[in-house]
Amino acid sequence: MTYMNAMKRGFRSIFKHKGMMIIVFIGPIFLTLLFGGIYYNDYVKDVPVAVLDEDCTSLSRLVNSYFITNERFQVTNYPESKQELQKLIDNGEVQMGLYIPKGFESKVGTYKSSEILVITDGSNVVTANNALAQATMIVQSVSAGIEMKLIQGKGVLPAVAENMALVYNIGERILFDPKMTYMNYLMICFLAIFIQQLMLAAMGGSFFRESEYITHGDTAKKVLGIVSSCFIAMIPSLIVSVLILKTLFHVPFTGNMLTAVIMTLCFILALTGPSLVMASLTKDRIKYSQFEFMLSLPTFATAGCVWPVEQMPWLLAVIMKISWPLIYYAKTVQEVIIKGMGIITVLPNIISLLLFSAIWFPIGIHLYKKSFTLTYSDTIQQ
Repeated sequence: MTYMNAMKRGFRSIFKHKGMMIIVFIGPIFLTLLFGGIYYNDYVKDVPVAVLDEDCTSLSRLVNSYFITNERFQVTNYPESKQELQKLIDNGEVQMGLYIPKGFESKVGTYKSSEILVITDGSNVVTANNALAQATMIVQSVSAGIEMKLIQGKGVLPAVAENMALVYNIGERILFDPKMTYMNYLMICFLAIFIQQLMLAAMGGSFFRESEYITHGDTAKKVLGIVSSCFIAMIPSLIVSVLILKTLFHVPFTGNMLTAVIMTLCFILALTGPSLVMASLTKDRIKYSQFEFMLSLPTFATAGCVWPVEQMPWLLAVIMKISWPLIYYAKTVQEVIIKGMGIITVLPNIISLLLFSAIWFPIGIHLYKKSFTLTYSDTIQQ
């Protein structure tokens, strides 16, 4: 009964406070639309490019035409010198420069080595990687075509010339996300961080408002009841968020959603202990909120979503695994949904979340009860 009464009290508190209603009913949907809109395009398009063509031959114009017709690029400038090209990049007017040196066609026609220089603004790694990869493909395609024509010029049949020019090919097969889009790569991880931050905000608000009620009697059951009310109230907006990702942003939900739900429940339970500890240490709702918002970036960055955990210093990975549960949840649930990983595969992560809860939940209950019992004792004495 204690658990159910606490859950009912939690629901009443949610509908009583506008801030709580915004967090649980609107927060996930708003953040999904916002971040989904940012990554709406499958890849970076219309990268501004400046072309410096000192050769001005049919071959150099052919290379230029490939960049003009490619949707990844938008040729916006034709500088007349290297200095002008460099200035355009330095000033941010273009993000990539293409330099075709004088004598390019004549050297190619006599089998001499020649070079097309691609200069990329590396200050934006996303744009730079996309632009450089596509530019490399274009230059390699042109190079292969030129080599085939040169071989054919010696009287070799076209089919034989193609085999001679392309001694070997790379066969590629990209699984799960053939386009390698940022939407599929990041949005499930973003949804995980939305759940984390919004649940921490909802739990924190309840823990401070209901502290006198929670600390009297069976604190653990009351905490679980209130946390359950926060999560249950958030479920409709999470369902809408998932539908938005699937229908509007075309994120492939091919995995077992039951496995994802089980992981999410374990993750919410694992968050409860740290939330109680934060409330106990700050003893102030505003300070709690400030600290909670500060956690979003470092916990996301160390969860394996943008950089593999295996590539982090081992000590940092150990510290995060001990101190915060997102590292067991975000990237794994993304792989469950996108790759279709089964519950047996992710069972170690589920066990890790449960072990994390088993350690931090009692610590949080002890600190919370001690902190807020003393607070009310001091208030009564005054």
